[in-house]
Amino acid sequence: MIRIVLFAISALTLASTAASPAAAQVDPVARAMAAKALSVATAPTTMKTTIVGGEQPDTPAVSGASGTIGNSPIQVNGSAANDTGYLAFKYGADGKGVTNYWVKTRSPAMNGYAAVQNGDRIVVDLWQAGTGGQTGHVGGSRVTVDNAVFSAGEVAGRWALFTGTGVASSQVSKQYPVRYGTMNAIVANSYQQVIFPGGVNPALPSAGSNFGGWVVIGAGAASPGFGALKFLRSGAALLATPEAGAFEVDANARPYFTAADGVRRGVMLAETSDPSVSVLPGAGAGATVTIDANGNTGVVLLTTGPGPGSGPGSGPGSRPGAGLGAGDLFTVTYAHAYPSASYPVISAANAAAVALVRNGYLTATKTGFTVSVPIGPGDGPGAALPAGSYAITFNAPGA
Repeated sequence: MIRIVLFAISALTLASTAASPAAAQVDPVARAMAAKALSVATAPTTMKTTIVGGEQPDTPAVSGASGTIGNSPIQVNGSAANDTGYLAFKYGADGKGVTNYWVKTRSPAMNGYAAVQNGDRIVVDLWQAGTGGQTGHVGGSRVTVDNAVFSAGEVAGRWALFTGTGVASSQVSKQYPVRYGTMNAIVANSYQQVIFPGGVNPALPSAGSNFGGWVVIGAGAASPGFGALKFLRSGAALLATPEAGAFEVDANARPYFTAADGVRRGVMLAETSDPSVSVLPGAGAGATVTIDANGNTGVVLLTTGPGPGSGPGSGPGSRPGAGLGAGDLFTVTYAHAYPSASYPVISAANAAAVALVRNGYLTATKTGFTVSVPIGPGDGPGAALPAGSYAITFNAPGA
């Protein structure tokens, strides 16, 4: 029996040697399809591949051809509903040109269209490079669903571009506190609002929320929270070491700029609402006061009344015709109080006010300032200055 088997093998060998070379050739199309089948068979079980199209593998491209290679050439199914999705390619000579479709669906079945949810990730592209022993982050992009409310065929989306930080999450330095290997450079939401930079992954506003600003400076909206340019106060901190050219805000949204000399200086914010003014008893009975201002800069016009000490012989220390008594004359109240204090400066805007500015004083707080005239030696409650109109300019910065 052993001899028969050996003879059979020998005969088969001779027959094979004598066969025509053409009969031993392998069809290249069949070979490509077999390789594809082997690849699918050894892929993870979560991968299902279906190829639909008119062109065979390894065949030349047809000039001017158009069409779609199936609805779902590649679909990835996972154990959870939010793991599902598929990739479709579109090629052709129509108005869209060459197009790739990355489709997210919560359906576990091929070509299913189960509704997605707010925050679902559609696709993440990761770009990495060799570091010698392994690969490290260079950057990537990510697209997610940005709103739970959508109509058929239209879904609000969010896009992020991120770059590698060059450090691992366990490393800490002055420039990079704790990072996660990548950091968002640009994040755009469904409102077309953009964050520069987008923050550390995954420290971003929740899906479906607006960022409070637009990338186009000057564009606004009727709804609150939509500003032309807006800094996020949460977690805002000034640089440990000021850097020339840096524009920063702190956690209270107070702005700072560091000039070429490396000194950080606070940016003064001009008040856009006008202050109010009120007359006080020291100005005399019947006194009036008006204000003309642009923000916390302007002029006050005080017209004194006859006062308790006016007229001849009206009281100890009184002067004939005097009307401006010693004491508090008027108070200017800012439309918006400063965070901590104000530092007003006053000056005379007419001849009569020279004596008032020279002899008077002011008391300032974060909410406003009061102009007063002290009681001098020999002066009673009667007037220290003659009756008349006093124009006083003021400039009241604050901190």
